[in-house]
Amino acid sequence: METNKKPIFAGKMIIAADDIEINRDILSKMLEETGICINFARNGMDVIVMFEDNPQKYDLLLTDINMPGMDGYETTRRIRAMEGWGKEIPIIAMTANVTKNDIDKCLEAGMNEHIGKPLEINELIKKIQKYLA
Repeated sequence: METNKKPIFAGKMIIAADDIEINRDILSKMLEETGICINFARNGMDVIVMFEDNPQKYDLLLTDINMPGMDGYETTRRIRAMEGWGKEIPIIAMTANVTKNDIDKCLEAGMNEHIGKPLEINELIKKIQKYLA
């Protein structure tokens, strides 16, 4: 058994946006052993401010869809409208809205992926790994 195995996402930094504190806590616990660093946002405007401040700091964005103020769709559209890394950074929707129409709406807004809530750890890691491998 290998004991010095480096965590899968060591050195990677993401923004995770969710307005519900318990959801942020669950996400933090789920990803704890992966070594990923998470900056949490409570809404889309927080994401925009954090991303604009230092876009190259972040490797990926996870965003809830239904947040007060600015939802995940508008957040994604604004990130995609930015020059440089904003057009390319992987964005994954995390939402309880899981119909084909909901998934299509996420993709149309510019998101790369969709994952349904409640989050399933293996599916979440697989989707993140697709972009951070």
